[in-house]
Amino acid sequence: MRRALLILVLFLLAAFPAEASEGRHAEWVTDPVLPDVQWNASVDIGYISTTPLVKDGLVIVKGGGDPSTGEGAGLAAYRADTGVEIWRALHSASDRGFEVGPLIHIAATAGTNNPCANERDMVVTGWTSGILTAYDFVTGAELWNHSTAAPNWGITGGGFLATTGVIVWPTETGVVQVCAANGTVLDQHHDSELRTYRANLGVWVSMGSDQNGTITTSMGWLQGTESGNLLRYDANSNLIDDIDIVELANLSGTWRLRSTPVFLIEYGVLLHLHSDGASNLVRVQWDESGNTTLLDSISLGPGTATTPPGMNQLTVFAGLDDAVHFGLVNNSMFEAIRWNATDVVGEIQWIQWEEVVAICLPQNRADGSWYIAIDANHSVEWIPDQAGYVTAGCGSDGQVHAVANDASWLEVRYDPLDWNSIHAKSDDTLGTTDTPPPESQEEDTSETAGEEGTAGILFFPFIGALLFAFIAQFSLNSDTRRQIRIGAALMLMLGLVMSAAFYNTQMVDDPDEDTSQRTRAGILVPALDDELAENEVLIAIHFPESFAPESCVEGEIYSRETGMSWQVDPAPEGSYCIVIAAIEVEVGDTVEMVTMAMLADYQYTYEIEQQILGPFLRDIGDAPGGADGRWWSYDLNGGYGPIGMAEQVVTAGDHIDWHFDPGQF
Repeated sequence: MRRALLILVLFLLAAFPAEASEGRHAEWVTDPVLPDVQWNASVDIGYISTTPLVKDGLVIVKGGGDPSTGEGAGLAAYRADTGVEIWRALHSASDRGFEVGPLIHIAATAGTNNPCANERDMVVTGWTSGILTAYDFVTGAELWNHSTAAPNWGITGGGFLATTGVIVWPTETGVVQVCAANGTVLDQHHDSELRTYRANLGVWVSMGSDQNGTITTSMGWLQGTESGNLLRYDANSNLIDDIDIVELANLSGTWRLRSTPVFLIEYGVLLHLHSDGASNLVRVQWDESGNTTLLDSISLGPGTATTPPGMNQLTVFAGLDDAVHFGLVNNSMFEAIRWNATDVVGEIQWIQWEEVVAICLPQNRADGSWYIAIDANHSVEWIPDQAGYVTAGCGSDGQVHAVANDASWLEVRYDPLDWNSIHAKSDDTLGTTDTPPPESQEEDTSETAGEEGTAGILFFPFIGALLFAFIAQFSLNSDTRRQIRIGAALMLMLGLVMSAAFYNTQMVDDPDEDTSQRTRAGILVPALDDELAENEVLIAIHFPESFAPESCVEGEIYSRETGMSWQVDPAPEGSYCIVIAAIEVEVGDTVEMVTMAMLADYQYTYEIEQQILGPFLRDIGDAPGGADGRWWSYDLNGGYGPIGMAEQVVTAGDHIDWHFDPGQF
């Protein structure tokens, strides 16, 4: 019945002209409002030039200490709910007075039989001293450090957890891979003549097939240099290519790459080159032989900002004059959105609150602020109570949002209604047992009243349709009668559309566990629950025999992350082999977000089709939607997913099983 209703709604919507569709918030008539500032702190740690880390009920900032001596440089951690300082870790080797290397959270990966798996959550960052340091996330205790060459600026860029237990990080003279457990060097590339500055590592991925048709994948790192070169490494940090982008783009003068190389399969590699008084967006790609081709070179205004390290999806480029989001049509770049943000220097970040997903742009001036852009027509500005220059981006976990500036000023916003949840996370992380006060009855009543009011509104279009139809019966003029009937039909259509939307957003909750009758990996192997960390979900992809990757073994449940496998005999119907992954989850993450993270980890090709009701996962690997009448659909904790993958929120401990079954679309 529900599926028939959705098909009907799709048919009706197809009759309406396409109106403003610039993102998911085109229906807004006013700019959204940020949550109120709940607390602030004068951190007294010098310039704060990198994004606050907001994670698991804590807010951690990094400062450069005294601007002239660097004394007092280090990290400071606060409870996200109250702003109480928890710990402070100083880095006495820093003497520059500024620190721009980002903070990266590395979740505990113990129990994987990997000698480099870290037993505790940690914060990793690099310093202008050239030292890469890991700190205990809860206590701030230094866990290990590794010294790298620092001829001029030391470490000013950011890296990431490459694979379980392996951290890859940019240095001033190359790149280094270290063991997360103890900081031991595993691989590295060092060139004494090389110089990098604030060049976060990017990630590239390549897919192909050998002569037998077997799909092959490879990946590695991308790094920009002060000479405008793009360095391409393999997954072991061996240098593959040293590409002179300045020469390739036929530019003259001195150009530098001080931003993250952004790799997107459909785009290639996007590079923001910076020069004195100008910048250029350059797009390149390479073929299987490693030959590099220039695809686009677009002149932008002066200045450059950077996006987060790793495989980010940001195609926003900003400088002193404005910020531009680029799209791609027919393999040509075009300017999709231009915002009026100015003096953008530093870190471009995502920020999300409620249903809002926006870009945060730091505006670096004496009275600096953060320009938060939702779409072409809607933006808000975060102006701190204490003015200062701004290069640090917005830190956010979906509930708690934090900014900080060169005045060593920290501000934190969240919705007071989320306090209980935030408080519980802080307590859980710190091991405290303080019990939060219960939510007021007034708030609960208000929420219920709002839902009932929304439900009541749904009847108006249907009542209107009936009224129009009744009036039409008594109209003597045939043209008038026809127009009234058209109005009735439109009212009926509106009612159906509103009903579908209300059903998806208000009426549908998490499905009942183990009700779909489809195979669940966590039931076949109960030990999988024990392998999950407290902040992870389990993703399982069930391949039928005809569509299984060549590496799959009949009846095998396999985790590439840990290398562990379990054998099920006989293999369940429709689950010839099952690949699984434990994916870290944050508040507000959806089935789509965690699934895309797993597919990226496994380097599976996939296709997402944008439907009117949201994104639909059409293809995974060699299993294209529609083959043999099969379509991809998910179960959540063994219950058939009732709503779209982009709307279904997941929490730690959830199991998401993807099946390629007949008749599910």
